[in-house]
Amino acid sequence: MGSFDASAYEQKPEYDNSPLPVGDYYLEIESAIVKETANGKGVGCNVVFNVLGDVHTKEHSGRKVFSWYTLQHQSDLAQTIGQDQFHELRCAIGNPTLNDTDLLIGGNFVATIGIDKKEPTRNQIKKAKSLEGYKAPAAKPAGASAPTPAAAPAAKAANPWD
Repeated sequence: MGSFDASAYEQKPEYDNSPLPVGDYYLEIESAIVKETANGKGVGCNVVFNVLGDVHTKEHSGRKVFSWYTLQHQSDLAQTIGQDQFHELRCAIGNPTLNDTDLLIGGNFVATIGIDKKEPTRNQIKKAKSLEGYKAPAAKPAGASAPTPAAAPAAKAANPWD
C-alpha cells in the first residue's frame, strides 16, 4: 500500500460560500451553456460570472455568481422575463444582437447584486449595466465625516477594477 506525507501539502483556506453583500460589482462572464430545463418545459442559458471586485472597495474578487436565463418556455411569462434579462446582459457587454453564447465569454459589465427572494442563501443579478458611462454611486459612509472636495478627473485606467 502506498503512503504520502500529509504535512507536505498546504492546507487551503475554507471556501466562502456565503452570498455577496448587496451592491454593485464588476463581473466577467466565465462560461455560458445553453441547455434544456430540468422539467423539460423549456431551454435556458446557465451563466457563471467571475467577480472582479466591488465597485467601491474591489473586495470579493475571485468569487463566483451564477445565473439562469430562460430563453424558451411553455410559460409565456417565464420566457419573456428570461429573454428580457438575457437581452439586458447582452446590452451590458455591448453586444445586444449576439446569438452565440461563446461570444459572451470574457464580457465585462457592472451588476447590481441582490439576495434571491426564493433562496436567501444565494445571490441574484438584479441589474446588468454597461461599463461605458458607469459611475459608481457614492459609497455609504461608515460614520459621519466631513465632505471631501471633488477630485480632478483622473486619466482613464485600463479597467475600473484594477
